[in-house]
Amino acid sequence: MGVAPMTSGATLALMPTTKPRYAVTDTGDVARALDVAQRRWPGIPRSQALVRLVVAGAKHLEDTQDQHAAAVHALAQFAGTYPEGYLDELRAEWPQ
Repeated sequence: MGVAPMTSGATLALMPTTKPRYAVTDTGDVARALDVAQRRWPGIPRSQALVRLVVAGAKHLEDTQDQHAAAVHALAQFAGTYPEGYLDELRAEWPQ
């Protein structure tokens, strides 16, 4: 069982997918990222390193979003701990 070749479009003629494809040039930041990935996952082709970088990057973003949400939730517990104007009153007591 396979995917029927897609025949519409000159550049995608006979491509076995209807999914979007992306062209990425191995220069600059991308080249550096792929070098790092190949040190992390030695022996894999750069094309596979790119896929692993995308997956690892998405996981990192999800993890940091979850951590940020947890931190905001933890800080929200302190909302209302001090009355309005508390800091102004405290600062007024400090010597100039």
